Amino acid sequence: MKVLNRDIHPVLFYGIAVVAAFFAGVAIFNSILLPGLVGRGDVVIVPDLEGMSLGLAEERCSEAGLSVTVVGNRYSDEAPEGYVIEQDPSPEGSLKGGRAIRVVVSSGCKMEVVPDLVNRTLRQAELLLESARLRKGRVARIFGHGAGENLVVSTSPAPGSEVPRSSAVDILLEMRGEPREFVMPDLVGKDLPFVKDRLERMGFQISRIVTRREGDKFPNTILSHDPPAGSLIKEGEAIELVVSTVD
Repeated sequence: MKVLNRDIHPVLFYGIAVVAAFFAGVAIFNSILLPGLVGRGDVVIVPDLEGMSLGLAEERCSEAGLSVTVVGNRYSDEAPEGYVIEQDPSPEGSLKGGRAIRVVVSSGCKMEVVPDLVNRTLRQAELLLESARLRKGRVARIFGHGAGENLVVSTSPAPGSEVPRSSAVDILLEMRGEPREFVMPDLVGKDLPFVKDRLERMGFQISRIVTRREGDKFPNTILSHDPPAGSLIKEGEAIELVVSTVD
Protein backbone atom coordinates (compact mmCIF):
# COMPACT_ATOMS: atom_id res chain seq x y z
CA MET A 1 0.00 0.00 0.00
CA LYS A 2 1.37 3.41 -1.14
CA VAL A 3 1.60 6.35 1.25
CA LEU A 4 0.61 9.79 -0.16
CA ASN A 5 3.42 12.27 -0.31
CA ARG A 6 2.68 15.00 2.24
CA ASP A 7 4.94 17.47 0.45
CA ILE A 8 2.87 19.73 -1.82
CA HIS A 9 4.46 20.47 -5.16
CA PRO A 10 5.65 24.14 -5.37
CA VAL A 11 3.72 24.80 -8.63
CA LEU A 12 0.47 23.51 -7.09
CA PHE A 13 0.99 25.72 -4.04
CA TYR A 14 1.58 28.78 -6.23
CA GLY A 15 -1.61 28.08 -8.19
CA ILE A 16 -3.70 27.81 -5.04
CA ALA A 17 -2.27 31.10 -3.78
CA VAL A 18 -3.13 32.89 -7.05
CA VAL A 19 -6.73 31.65 -7.02
CA ALA A 20 -7.14 32.65 -3.36
CA ALA A 21 -5.74 36.12 -4.07
CA PHE A 22 -8.12 36.54 -7.04
CA PHE A 23 -11.24 35.73 -4.99
CA ALA A 24 -10.02 37.93 -2.17
CA GLY A 25 -9.60 40.81 -4.66
CA VAL A 26 -13.11 40.28 -6.06
CA ALA A 27 -14.54 40.34 -2.54
CA ILE A 28 -12.73 43.58 -1.71
CA PHE A 29 -13.83 45.23 -5.00
CA ASN A 30 -17.49 44.24 -4.53
CA SER A 31 -17.68 45.27 -0.91
CA ILE A 32 -15.56 48.42 -0.87
CA LEU A 33 -14.62 49.86 -4.26
CA LEU A 34 -17.72 49.09 -6.36
CA PRO A 35 -20.20 50.81 -4.03
CA GLY A 36 -17.93 53.86 -4.03
CA LEU A 37 -17.91 54.00 -7.83
CA VAL A 38 -21.48 53.06 -8.65
CA GLY A 39 -23.25 54.46 -5.66
CA ARG A 40 -21.51 57.82 -5.43
CA GLY A 41 -24.35 60.21 -4.54
CA ASP A 42 -28.08 59.67 -4.66
CA VAL A 43 -30.16 59.88 -7.79
CA VAL A 44 -31.45 63.47 -8.17
CA ILE A 45 -33.97 65.19 -10.42
CA VAL A 46 -32.30 67.24 -13.17
CA PRO A 47 -33.13 70.95 -12.65
CA ASP A 48 -34.37 73.17 -15.48
CA LEU A 49 -31.43 75.45 -16.30
CA GLU A 50 -32.67 77.01 -19.55
CA GLY A 51 -33.17 80.74 -19.26
CA MET A 52 -30.83 81.04 -16.28
CA SER A 53 -27.52 82.88 -16.23
CA LEU A 54 -24.56 80.50 -16.20
CA GLY A 55 -23.70 81.58 -12.65
CA LEU A 56 -27.19 80.86 -11.35
CA ALA A 57 -27.26 77.51 -13.19
CA GLU A 58 -24.00 76.49 -11.52
CA GLU A 59 -25.40 77.51 -8.15
CA ARG A 60 -28.59 75.47 -8.62
CA CYS A 61 -26.62 72.43 -9.74
CA SER A 62 -24.27 72.72 -6.77
CA GLU A 63 -27.26 72.73 -4.43
CA ALA A 64 -28.51 69.54 -6.08
CA GLY A 65 -25.11 67.82 -5.89
CA LEU A 66 -24.43 68.22 -9.61
CA SER A 67 -22.07 70.30 -11.72
CA VAL A 68 -22.23 72.19 -15.03
CA THR A 69 -20.07 71.69 -18.11
CA VAL A 70 -20.27 74.25 -20.95
CA VAL A 71 -20.05 72.36 -24.24
CA GLY A 72 -20.67 75.25 -26.63
CA ASN A 73 -21.89 78.77 -27.35
CA ARG A 74 -24.48 79.91 -29.88
CA TYR A 75 -26.01 83.20 -31.01
CA SER A 76 -29.58 83.75 -29.84
CA ASP A 77 -32.10 86.48 -30.67
CA GLU A 78 -33.98 85.74 -27.44
CA ALA A 79 -31.52 84.85 -24.69
CA PRO A 80 -29.01 87.44 -23.41
CA GLU A 81 -25.31 86.69 -23.54
CA GLY A 82 -24.20 84.26 -20.82
CA TYR A 83 -27.59 82.57 -20.38
CA VAL A 84 -28.26 78.84 -20.80
CA ILE A 85 -30.23 78.04 -23.97
CA GLU A 86 -29.87 74.25 -24.08
CA GLN A 87 -29.05 71.44 -21.66
CA ASP A 88 -28.45 67.69 -21.61
CA PRO A 89 -29.93 65.76 -19.85
CA SER A 90 -33.32 67.42 -20.20
CA PRO A 91 -35.12 68.87 -17.17
CA GLU A 92 -37.03 66.50 -14.88
CA GLY A 93 -34.87 63.53 -15.82
CA SER A 94 -32.76 61.68 -13.25
CA LEU A 95 -29.02 61.77 -12.77
CA LYS A 96 -26.54 60.36 -10.26
CA GLY A 97 -25.19 62.87 -7.77
CA GLY A 98 -21.79 64.24 -8.72
CA ARG A 99 -22.47 64.04 -12.44
CA ALA A 100 -22.37 67.05 -14.81
CA ILE A 101 -25.14 68.64 -16.87
CA ARG A 102 -23.89 69.71 -20.29
CA VAL A 103 -25.12 73.15 -21.38
CA VAL A 104 -24.97 75.47 -24.41
CA VAL A 105 -24.66 79.15 -23.50
CA SER A 106 -25.95 82.14 -25.48
CA SER A 107 -23.46 84.46 -27.14
CA GLY A 108 -26.17 87.09 -27.35
CA CYS A 109 -27.82 88.49 -30.45
CA LYS A 110 -25.68 88.47 -33.58
CA MET A 111 -24.75 91.97 -34.69
CA GLU A 112 -25.26 93.19 -38.27
CA VAL A 113 -23.93 96.23 -40.15
CA VAL A 114 -26.42 98.80 -41.47
CA PRO A 115 -25.93 99.02 -45.26
CA ASP A 116 -25.58 102.32 -47.11
CA LEU A 117 -29.05 103.07 -48.49
CA VAL A 118 -28.43 106.67 -49.60
CA ASN A 119 -29.58 107.40 -53.19
CA ARG A 120 -31.48 104.11 -53.30
CA THR A 121 -35.17 103.76 -54.01
CA LEU A 122 -37.37 102.55 -51.20
CA ARG A 123 -37.69 99.14 -52.84
CA GLN A 124 -33.91 98.83 -53.25
CA ALA A 125 -33.46 99.86 -49.62
CA GLU A 126 -35.92 97.18 -48.49
CA LEU A 127 -34.01 94.49 -50.42
CA LEU A 128 -30.66 95.61 -49.01
CA LEU A 129 -32.03 95.57 -45.48
CA GLU A 130 -33.46 92.10 -46.01
CA SER A 131 -30.06 90.85 -47.25
CA ALA A 132 -28.43 92.36 -44.16
CA ARG A 133 -31.01 90.56 -41.95
CA LEU A 134 -32.48 93.86 -40.82
CA ARG A 135 -35.95 95.30 -41.34
CA LYS A 136 -37.47 98.54 -42.52
CA GLY A 137 -38.59 100.87 -39.76
CA ARG A 138 -40.46 104.14 -40.09
CA VAL A 139 -40.40 105.92 -43.45
CA ALA A 140 -40.50 109.74 -43.42
CA ARG A 141 -40.58 112.02 -46.46
CA ILE A 142 -39.27 115.49 -47.12
CA PHE A 143 -39.68 117.62 -50.22
CA GLY A 144 -36.70 119.00 -52.09
CA HIS A 145 -35.27 119.53 -55.54
CA GLY A 146 -32.72 116.75 -55.70
CA ALA A 147 -31.74 114.72 -58.75
CA GLY A 148 -34.05 111.83 -58.01
CA GLU A 149 -37.54 111.35 -56.67
CA ASN A 150 -38.28 109.05 -53.72
CA LEU A 151 -34.60 108.36 -53.04
CA VAL A 152 -33.17 107.72 -49.58
CA VAL A 153 -31.28 110.72 -48.17
CA SER A 154 -30.47 109.33 -44.70
CA THR A 155 -31.10 106.48 -42.31
CA SER A 156 -31.18 105.97 -38.56
CA PRO A 157 -28.98 104.24 -37.45
CA ALA A 158 -26.40 105.58 -39.90
CA PRO A 159 -24.70 103.36 -42.51
CA GLY A 160 -21.90 101.27 -41.04
CA SER A 161 -23.46 101.11 -37.57
CA GLU A 162 -23.56 97.74 -35.83
CA VAL A 163 -27.02 96.80 -34.57
CA PRO A 164 -28.61 93.57 -33.31
CA ARG A 165 -29.96 91.29 -36.03
CA SER A 166 -33.59 92.05 -37.04
CA SER A 167 -33.34 95.64 -35.82
CA ALA A 168 -35.45 98.30 -37.57
CA VAL A 169 -33.77 100.98 -39.69
CA ASP A 170 -35.70 104.24 -40.14
CA ILE A 171 -35.57 105.79 -43.61
CA LEU A 172 -35.85 109.40 -44.80
CA LEU A 173 -36.95 109.83 -48.44
CA GLU A 174 -36.69 112.96 -50.53
CA MET A 175 -39.51 113.83 -52.90
CA ARG A 176 -39.37 116.41 -55.70
CA GLY A 177 -41.83 119.20 -56.17
CA GLU A 178 -44.13 120.93 -53.73
CA PRO A 179 -45.96 118.98 -51.01
CA ARG A 180 -49.69 118.44 -51.40
CA GLU A 181 -52.05 119.90 -48.88
CA PHE A 182 -54.70 117.97 -46.96
CA VAL A 183 -57.38 118.76 -44.44
CA MET A 184 -56.47 117.17 -41.12
CA PRO A 185 -59.06 114.49 -40.31
CA ASP A 186 -60.57 113.99 -36.84
CA LEU A 187 -58.59 111.12 -35.30
CA VAL A 188 -60.01 111.34 -31.76
CA GLY A 189 -61.41 108.02 -30.55
CA LYS A 190 -59.59 105.98 -33.18
CA ASP A 191 -57.08 103.17 -32.57
CA LEU A 192 -53.41 104.18 -32.58
CA PRO A 193 -51.96 101.29 -34.66
CA PHE A 194 -54.54 101.83 -37.41
CA VAL A 195 -54.04 105.62 -37.51
CA LYS A 196 -50.25 105.35 -37.36
CA ASP A 197 -50.17 102.99 -40.32
CA ARG A 198 -52.53 105.15 -42.40
CA LEU A 199 -50.69 108.41 -41.71
CA GLU A 200 -47.28 106.95 -42.54
CA ARG A 201 -48.63 105.46 -45.76
CA MET A 202 -49.88 108.93 -46.72
CA GLY A 203 -46.43 110.39 -46.15
CA PHE A 204 -46.92 112.06 -42.77
CA GLN A 205 -44.53 111.81 -39.84
CA ILE A 206 -45.62 111.09 -36.27
CA SER A 207 -43.14 113.24 -34.39
CA ARG A 208 -44.31 112.44 -30.87
CA ILE A 209 -46.76 110.18 -29.04
CA VAL A 210 -47.77 111.33 -25.56
CA THR A 211 -49.59 108.93 -23.22
CA ARG A 212 -52.24 109.98 -20.72
CA ARG A 213 -54.28 107.90 -18.31
CA GLU A 214 -58.01 107.86 -19.07
CA GLY A 215 -60.09 105.44 -16.99
CA ASP A 216 -63.00 105.15 -19.42
CA LYS A 217 -60.91 104.68 -22.58
CA PHE A 218 -59.32 101.59 -24.02
CA PRO A 219 -55.50 101.66 -24.20
CA ASN A 220 -54.05 103.25 -27.38
CA THR A 221 -57.16 105.30 -28.07
CA ILE A 222 -56.35 108.71 -29.53
CA LEU A 223 -57.46 111.50 -27.19
CA SER A 224 -56.22 114.51 -29.15
CA HIS A 225 -53.78 115.50 -31.87
CA ASP A 226 -51.84 118.45 -33.24
CA PRO A 227 -52.57 119.87 -35.80
CA PRO A 228 -56.26 119.67 -34.82
CA ALA A 229 -59.05 118.39 -37.06
CA GLY A 230 -59.91 120.73 -39.94
CA SER A 231 -56.44 122.28 -40.19
CA LEU A 232 -54.56 122.43 -43.49
CA ILE A 233 -51.57 120.09 -43.33
CA LYS A 234 -48.85 119.55 -45.92
CA GLU A 235 -47.64 116.18 -47.04
CA GLY A 236 -44.65 115.11 -44.93
CA GLU A 237 -45.58 117.38 -42.03
CA ALA A 238 -45.14 116.11 -38.46
CA ILE A 239 -48.15 115.17 -36.33
CA GLU A 240 -48.27 114.82 -32.55
CA LEU A 241 -50.70 112.38 -30.92
CA VAL A 242 -51.99 112.00 -27.36
CA VAL A 243 -53.19 108.46 -26.57
CA SER A 244 -54.73 106.72 -23.57
CA THR A 245 -52.88 104.30 -21.32
CA VAL A 246 -53.74 102.16 -18.29
CA ASP A 247 -50.38 102.68 -16.56
